[in-house]
Amino acid sequence: MPEGYCVKCKAKKEISNATEETMKNGRKAIKGKCPTCGTTMFKILGGKAAPPA
Repeated sequence: MPEGYCVKCKAKKEISNATEETMKNGRKAIKGKCPTCGTTMFKILGGKAAPPA
C-alpha cells in the first residue's frame, strides 16, 4: 500500500482504495482515501508516464 500525507489528520497514513492516475502534464500520481477520516489523498510520483503507443 502506498503511503501519503492526510491534511485533515495531519499525519502520514497508508492510502486506501489507491488508484494510479496520469495528470495533465504527464506525471503519474496515486489517488485514494484516508482510512481514518475518508478525505481524498493525493500523492505525486516521480518520473513521467510512458507516452501512449
